[in-house]
Amino acid sequence: MATLEAAVTGAVASSLANVAVYPLDLAKTLVQTQLKENHIAKSSGNFKGDAQNDSTVENASATDRVDGAGKQVRYENSLSCIVKIFKERGFFGLYRGMSTSILANFIQSFCYFFWYTFVRRYYFNLKSLRAQKLGLSARTRFSTIEELGLGVVAAATSQLFTMPISTIATRQQTTDGGHESATLKSVIKQIYHEHKGDVTGFWKGLKVSLVLCINPSITYASYQKLRIFLFKTEELIGGGKGSELTAGQNFLLGVLSKIISTLITQPLIISKASLQRSGSQFRSFQQVIRYLYLNEGLLALWKGVRPQLAKGILVQGLLFMFKGELTKLLRRTLFLYSNVFLNVRRRFVAI
Repeated sequence: MATLEAAVTGAVASSLANVAVYPLDLAKTLVQTQLKENHIAKSSGNFKGDAQNDSTVENASATDRVDGAGKQVRYENSLSCIVKIFKERGFFGLYRGMSTSILANFIQSFCYFFWYTFVRRYYFNLKSLRAQKLGLSARTRFSTIEELGLGVVAAATSQLFTMPISTIATRQQTTDGGHESATLKSVIKQIYHEHKGDVTGFWKGLKVSLVLCINPSITYASYQKLRIFLFKTEELIGGGKGSELTAGQNFLLGVLSKIISTLITQPLIISKASLQRSGSQFRSFQQVIRYLYLNEGLLALWKGVRPQLAKGILVQGLLFMFKGELTKLLRRTLFLYSNVFLNVRRRFVAI
């Protein structure tokens, strides 16, 4: 029950948090995936002796957004991006692809929290049993390496199930044209035809996504360690009252842990978005990183980091806050219904 509880509350909390900041998520995706057109000609000599790479890089910017006059659209920052989208597509344009994105996020969060809690509890029991056999009386705790490992296992498992939906969501966000070209059915057809009927195209970017599994593991490992360090609470294995934090404390821990993980993995986040964007010619995340480094400089690997941090901080903070409150609400509701059920049962027995 505890594993399912964590999965449901985590998925619902994550979905609510992402709905609240979706326009910012759309803007950061567009900012991160735009390329500088003045580096196209220069780039052809940077990949020695590899004709395929040369062709890919030369065309990498050809698919950037263009306006009605055929001029490339550039977004200076996330705010200008939101303003331009609002002017071009209206209010609902800021929420293009939201339903698919939220669905992907819900399934991914459910799978992640389910496997994370399941694996964590299983490993905790094994570690406690081993400590008892060795005669160790100290309370069992996970090291930072163990927290990271558990997070990676959970994230990798969830990615295998949710990758196609994530690919479709990113494509919807970066597709030009009217509403018709960004519908779920239209995008699925585009991806299918682009890869000539190869369904593995829906798992494009899986490698970098698996590498990015370190992101949530860093986030949750940081959360666990910061919680003990800042608030001196015990681990959330026992589920007792002493392990409950206030909404404000959960929000603060979520913000701090997300900042740490985002700064470390930002180049991989950009690579994944560039691979999955509409019309992308890149073949691997290594190619994206190399292209950005050689043609736009080292700092290009962290472009869009401010909206990424803003979105990540808000989502993570809201996620932990919502999850904590939803968990309390669910437990109170179950407790209330169990009491009602017991009272009704006693009355029937008495009769």
